[in-house]
Amino acid sequence: MMIEASFEGNCISLDLDRDGKLWYTVKRNGSTMVMSSRLGLYLADAPPLCDGFKIRSVTKRKVNGAWKPLYGERAVIDDSFEEATICVEDDLGRIMGIRLRAYSEGTAFQYFLPEQENINHFTITCEDTRFTFPQGSIAWEEHGVEGEYVVKPVADVSGYCERPFAVQLPEGGYVLIHEAGLIDYARMLITKDEETENTLKVHLSGHLCGLFSQDDYVGYGFTLNEDEHDSLVSNVEGETPFATPWRTFILADHAAELLCRSNLVLNLSEPCKAEDFSYVKPGKALRDMLLTTNSALSCIDFCTDHHFQYVLFDGGWYGSLDSLENKAIDPRREDPDRDLDLRKVISYGKDKGIGIFLYVDRTAAEPYLDVSLPIWKEWGIAGIKLGFVKAGPQEWTRWVVEAVKKCHEYGLMVNIHDAYRPTGLSRTYPNLLTQEGIRGNEHFPTASHNTTLPFVRFQAGAGDYTLCYFDRRLKVTHAHMLAMGVIVYSPMQMMFWYDKPSDWKGEQEIRFWEKLPVIWDESIGISGEIGEFATIARRKESVWFIGCINNEKARTVEIPLHFLDDEYTYAAQIYEDVPELDTRTKVGMKSAEVTKESIFEFNLESSGGAAIYIKPLKYK
Repeated sequence: MMIEASFEGNCISLDLDRDGKLWYTVKRNGSTMVMSSRLGLYLADAPPLCDGFKIRSVTKRKVNGAWKPLYGERAVIDDSFEEATICVEDDLGRIMGIRLRAYSEGTAFQYFLPEQENINHFTITCEDTRFTFPQGSIAWEEHGVEGEYVVKPVADVSGYCERPFAVQLPEGGYVLIHEAGLIDYARMLITKDEETENTLKVHLSGHLCGLFSQDDYVGYGFTLNEDEHDSLVSNVEGETPFATPWRTFILADHAAELLCRSNLVLNLSEPCKAEDFSYVKPGKALRDMLLTTNSALSCIDFCTDHHFQYVLFDGGWYGSLDSLENKAIDPRREDPDRDLDLRKVISYGKDKGIGIFLYVDRTAAEPYLDVSLPIWKEWGIAGIKLGFVKAGPQEWTRWVVEAVKKCHEYGLMVNIHDAYRPTGLSRTYPNLLTQEGIRGNEHFPTASHNTTLPFVRFQAGAGDYTLCYFDRRLKVTHAHMLAMGVIVYSPMQMMFWYDKPSDWKGEQEIRFWEKLPVIWDESIGISGEIGEFATIARRKESVWFIGCINNEKARTVEIPLHFLDDEYTYAAQIYEDVPELDTRTKVGMKSAEVTKESIFEFNLESSGGAAIYIKPLKYK
């Protein structure tokens, strides 16, 4: 018996075979994207919920809806879908449910265990969730949340891979595997199923698994002893009724269709309650690395002059971080050995309209968060940046969610760094502005990496890429970096990460970043190929910003302006690489009058890019 949910050409179906085993299939416009793949749950001290099933009930519904986020990549998010809920019962009388959904962006499913006599408290040891793809499919494998992407056949995938996990089918279609609604569960990683060809499976990551981007555990070249191997896996404890996170599939016929497809994860996450989030104000931020009173005042002045909204005090403001693993440093006061008057800085910032964020490492946050929050609130800071948070097992997921919730109770915004990747929590708690979970400019990634991120990582949600500009370690051009301000979606956008205010020597192209919003009314993917190039256009009110970035291969790219209003002509300010310029950054600027029919053509340099600012000029 085949049961399906289908919406605008995207379809996910469930089938029950003769042995009572569950299988699902994902299709787009009639083409199979994920082949028939197994479903099931393994429980501790109990037979698995994997076979012997018969269908107990089926319910279906269609929803036509939309909602307005507090902020985001668009002002309104379509939340229309078809859902099929299937309850099955096994030979022992145990009931398990599978909920299928199909949206315009893709499909999803989740397991749930209803309240019942046969299952009360339980422990999930692993999922029998698999993903089978056609022979010849290729994948973008990433190890660790700050890892680089490696392209290889699905059949050759190794180790434990991060999500979103991208697959290109032999016929050209694309699938992004991710998860949504990760609130009280272990993080999903993707690993190879050794039993079935061209098949991947869910791995519930443990304490060691996926913490680092280096090849430092099994599957990455190291041998672990039995005790260490146990730390790679994680059990999930629960009581009925209980639902797992959603397993999501963003689907596309062409790579460019993947750009800006971030609705699915948000739609499958819990809405925020009717509480006051008026303190949440997205903006651009500058990092203070010197951490003195004078350096902070200088950063605040720079932010005022360049239309930024926040200054971040990075690690060390409350004490040296050199011995963090051995001692938790109390973050309820400034480092007594540092020339820093934090209250004076916060007051000066308020007078200038600039908020202060404080970095707090997890070694200080774990023991001191509850007692620090009222103190930080009294100081008048805008938010905190949680660093080196743990990600993987269920208890670490719970800690992060609770930390964000507690910060909301004190009216503080949050930026989470290092191992955490978004799964929709910012919908539930919009005070979580952004998170790292990305190989950004702390590592000075290649242009190939930058041109992969817009198709893979950003479908999960905001990414704190930490934009740089003047640092000589950059592997891309300055026009490429200007464009990254548009490519990267982050409601707290870190600007000039390794740069100091004194590094700016009056370069006029910085005006593009000065005008740049961090939240949008509309976002459109224009063109691109994964790891090759990407073009994105974003609108705030009536003004458009376009970012185009290229990998190491020089190419010509056309950018049609079909998204403009046909009733206006527009003034465009164009920023592009001009290698022959006798300037430090070699960014050329020019103006043009354009309409909906206009098409830009750029001869992009190796690792280059182009940025465009477009505003209405007059009625036609």
